[in-house]
Amino acid sequence: MLLGAAAGVSAATLLPLYYLGDRALARGWAFVADELAQQRTAALVGRSLLLVVVVTAGCVVLGVGFAVLLTRTDVPFRRLFGVVLALPLAIPSYLLAFLWLSVQPAVAGFWGACLVLTLGCYPYVLLTTTAALNRMDPAHEEVARSLGLSGLAVLFRVTLRRVRAAVAAGALLVALYVISDFGAVAAMRYEVFTWVIYGAYRSGFNPSRAAVLSLVLMVFALALVMLEGRARGRAAAYRVGGGSARPAPV
Repeated sequence: MLLGAAAGVSAATLLPLYYLGDRALARGWAFVADELAQQRTAALVGRSLLLVVVVTAGCVVLGVGFAVLLTRTDVPFRRLFGVVLALPLAIPSYLLAFLWLSVQPAVAGFWGACLVLTLGCYPYVLLTTTAALNRMDPAHEEVARSLGLSGLAVLFRVTLRRVRAAVAAGALLVALYVISDFGAVAAMRYEVFTWVIYGAYRSGFNPSRAAVLSLVLMVFALALVMLEGRARGRAAAYRVGGGSARPAPV
């Protein structure tokens, strides 16, 4: 039964890929090569990658910063702040975009898309990093302090190094969300893969181009997954004994 279910899920997953490949090759390999060699395709790749890099970096800074604040300080109402800081996950990106545009229409464009997606996606990094910090034994930080390291030195040289796998996992979720997002970039009028693909399919004049761009987008997603694996490296940490769950404010 489990094997049959796995086969069914695999088939359902591969079916869209088969459709994209068939649609992309409907006009021959020459069309695919010509479409990939177009200057507009290269520009689209650059715009999409720039958005992914800027938003992911912003989310890492915010997510890790808030996670440290919630788990390594004695700030009051930490539980309440934890819930409030995760709320952007419940708000669709296009709704955030429309809210910002209604307040400040001039925010549209690249930086507007970066702002909306960063504010909407940083909880991915926040949640993974917070979970890792809560599981971490504070004894490692206490030993570092006993050796004379300052609070910031302990944070950057001990704490964050031991949770880099969780940070990388959250960053991967952010990057995958950004390259697949349509609502925010469409509202902000910033042309990336999803917007162009939607326009090509909706017009009905060039579905083969939309399929080619969709395959390129899929390749980028696979590349991000591989990059995240390399970024984590051998990030696993080991210890003897069960450790301790006591808090360790900095």
